[in-house]
Amino acid sequence: NIHGMTGCLNFYKVKFDNNKLDIQNGRCEDSLNIVDSVGEIKEIRVSSAFSDALDIDFSNIFIEEVLIQSAGNDCVDFSGGNYEINKFNLKNCGDKGISIGEQSVTKIDTILVEKAKIGVASKDSSKSYINKATIEKVDTCLSSYNKKQEFYGSNLIVKNIDCKDYLMDQKD
Repeated sequence: NIHGMTGCLNFYKVKFDNNKLDIQNGRCEDSLNIVDSVGEIKEIRVSSAFSDALDIDFSNIFIEEVLIQSAGNDCVDFSGGNYEINKFNLKNCGDKGISIGEQSVTKIDTILVEKAKIGVASKDSSKSYINKATIEKVDTCLSSYNKKQEFYGSNLIVKNIDCKDYLMDQKD
């Protein structure tokens, strides 16, 4: 829109207090876009997103549970903030299960990514910590790299991972 918001549902400078959000059939660049916000979110559900399902930028957010079913691009995209997520359940992501970038600090307790090109990508000076990851039916399980020249590489630390049915594991 004229304010640079890219979501079907946008939250700008909002303080969340154990909210539940449910978005279906979003036909925008981001089905749910949260910018420059703080607080706690109990649950986010997104289904049938045209492009990115969930995009959170420049925020300080704790989320109890994120459930995403079918996104044309990334299921989740974090940029420039501090994020803590208890549980992810992400299925049928067109590109990345989770994309973490631009100096984000992200802590994830449990994640399931099923069917994506990349399970988790951490880039551009981000610090990403995952306690337990189950990733399946992907080309690449984990990726850590530098994309934009104004940033450095990234840290991606995963304590426990079960990655199966990835590109190198698949047979013709």
